[in-house]
Amino acid sequence: MAKIPTKAVRASTKREQRDASTEKILASALKLFVSKGYRSATVDDIASACELTKGAVYFYFPTKATILLALLDVIEDVMVRKMMARVAQAGPFVADKLIAFLYSGAGMGNEKPGLILLFILMLLEFNGAEDEIEARVKSIYHQICMSVEEVVHRGKLAGEFRTDLATHEIAATVMAMYNGTFMEWYCRPNYLQGRELVRSVREITLTGILKQPADSKLKCNTLGINE
Repeated sequence: MAKIPTKAVRASTKREQRDASTEKILASALKLFVSKGYRSATVDDIASACELTKGAVYFYFPTKATILLALLDVIEDVMVRKMMARVAQAGPFVADKLIAFLYSGAGMGNEKPGLILLFILMLLEFNGAEDEIEARVKSIYHQICMSVEEVVHRGKLAGEFRTDLATHEIAATVMAMYNGTFMEWYCRPNYLQGRELVRSVREITLTGILKQPADSKLKCNTLGINE
């Protein structure tokens, strides 16, 4: 049996060590950025948490900002690319695509709650900062929002969604529930049942967006509800 050249073994080992170190740094940074906030967490904190020297952290990431940007790359892959792929495959109705979006978010919240919460917190922390990180965070959020708006627009054209409310505002309401659900799940995981929470979001969202029967206004007026 042919032997693997020593140089190849060393290169593979170095890559594995590099991957292991970067994963430890990113995992530790994620926890610290969520618990302390990006600005309050220091590189010393990150190095201590992942049991590496500060110099080692800087070897892999020249600045604290590059650590956050690396985490945002992961977030974009999870929250945008994978979500869009799932929505694109859903059907045959447009409502199925909206459900796919909601369940995609639920799946991410269950598997990677820290990443999702970090993203929401960074939206708040860097709002108005006018720097590279704000631009990156808002770019990701814009992609998600535009995906939802496209689904709502298509739902209206297909006659599935109500047309008495503006597309922008319907999509914004969906996003508000999407973000709020993540916050609730993260803050009260032992109190809330994940499956039931997602079912509740799905039902409430669809009830508010799906086109209502022609006599819905009459029913609202009969119940004394103001639209």
